[in-house]
Amino acid sequence: MFNNPETQKQIIETIDILENLENLMDNAPSPAIEEIIQQAWVKIRATLPNDFQQATRLDASAQGMRQYLRVQAFFTNPTENSISKEDLEAYYQNLSEPIDEDEADFYFPD
Repeated sequence: MFNNPETQKQIIETIDILENLENLMDNAPSPAIEEIIQQAWVKIRATLPNDFQQATRLDASAQGMRQYLRVQAFFTNPTENSISKEDLEAYYQNLSEPIDEDEADFYFPD
């Protein structure tokens, strides 16, 4: 996934769209509109590569996905891609914590 620049570019562009949808959900004028935006968010996220979706399941927000990309870039080439201590700590914390079902329901409704 990280070796292909075109795939990485598409992932970043998709994350930008998801972030915009998250902002729209935060400002939705009604629960019905928020639900429609959330459904769009889920469908757009489903276009991301499966391995990326699985790796970001614990923090599927745009912020969490970007953090994952930064950490993976660091693991791929640490001399060219530095990360913050906070990013690395959050990455490992997300790996060790169980999924919060309420949070998972927000990103992955039935």
